Amino acid sequence: MRVAIVGAGISGLALAYYLQKLGIPYDLFEASEHVGGNIKTMQESGYLLELGPNALQYTPELETLVRELKLEQEVVPTAKAGHHRYVLRNGNYEKLPDSPFSLLSNGIFSWKTKLRILQEKDVPPADIDYETITQFFERRFGPGVIEYAVNPFISGVYGGDPSRLLVHKALPLLKEMENRYGSVLKGLLKHPVSQFGYENISFVKGMQTLPNAIAEKLISLHTGLPVEMITRNQGKYIISCSATGDYDTEEYTMLVLALPAQPAAELLHYTFPGMAAALQNIHYPPMSVVHTVYHRRDVNHVLDGFGALHPKAECPFAAGAVWSSSLFDGRCRPHEVLFTSFVGGAQYEAHALTDKEKLMECVHQELKETHGITADKPVFQHMYFMEHSIPQYDLYIEDAHHMAEQLEQEGLFIAANWQAGVSVSSCIRHAKELAHKINLKRPAPSIAE
Repeated sequence: MRVAIVGAGISGLALAYYLQKLGIPYDLFEASEHVGGNIKTMQESGYLLELGPNALQYTPELETLVRELKLEQEVVPTAKAGHHRYVLRNGNYEKLPDSPFSLLSNGIFSWKTKLRILQEKDVPPADIDYETITQFFERRFGPGVIEYAVNPFISGVYGGDPSRLLVHKALPLLKEMENRYGSVLKGLLKHPVSQFGYENISFVKGMQTLPNAIAEKLISLHTGLPVEMITRNQGKYIISCSATGDYDTEEYTMLVLALPAQPAAELLHYTFPGMAAALQNIHYPPMSVVHTVYHRRDVNHVLDGFGALHPKAECPFAAGAVWSSSLFDGRCRPHEVLFTSFVGGAQYEAHALTDKEKLMECVHQELKETHGITADKPVFQHMYFMEHSIPQYDLYIEDAHHMAEQLEQEGLFIAANWQAGVSVSSCIRHAKELAHKINLKRPAPSIAE
């Protein structure tokens, strides 16, 4: 048995690593010379810039992986205030509640909304087909939480629109809590450490440390080797590459696509046209990531948190900003501060497509207004554009998920964030589970062996 993996983002890398640990032969193909997919760290003018994820949830799977890769000394935990999140309301930043009990002292919600939130435990569970996140929260917590909690959170974390994303797909843990305990609040009280409660970390040299370290351990990684076509003959998969390099064509018992939906669709168009059509419907909105640096003396806000989210009700330009220099040391000079702003996503697609110079100026002006910045221009500014950012777990992703499950019977598997979950930690967990699933399909050794 030999497994072909196409795509060396974090999902493909992690899967190859776990297969290698299990002694399962594989080949991992990556079109570019670099690994990590959307995890990209850039050094520019003395600044450490994250072009993709800014932090990782330190889940048990990730902690074990870091230890096995001997990266413990490279781990940088977030600053103590890093668990604080702010939300823009009436032009000013208010701290979001970090527990059900902090609701009472928080100024974001009215007393009527606070009371309605605390009554959530009395709302009976319900199974509603294709229920969106907005519908779920309105049903369980009332409409008062949508504008200044749900909307900015979903926009900032998922780049999404809560009125379109399906709750059982995008926030499965909350739906599970409702089903299991009859209440989300009861579930949170019983299990306070959830997917939202793990410590966030980075690395001394940035997020790209992790994919690079995994790649160094792999014995069958082929970079700079684009896969042009996938065919199937007598149940075996045949990978056709545009350049052979150090790779000799082989037949594979199993195929794993660790790619975004559109590139995966192109490779499946001939072999599984139905799946290819379903993948084409998965939406990835555009997003621009803007890094902006100021002298600390010119910024009046204390920046004591992870960052700020911007509700659509405030008519913002950026969906929010991470206060990168407050989270981790070494991102800029000691006398400076670094903001990482996100422009775009499903609710602000047109903003992401703004002319580069105008976009960066709009980000600067918004930072000035919201953070009390007195400087006329930044010390440094950089923009990175993603035409396709985060897959949207909306109604259109249902068919692809369903067909992916069926195609596992044909030896075709998916290791990608459009199925595993959008966080890096979710992708690593899914890759580990998939490696063990593949291992169960390994033929038993013969008596002669």
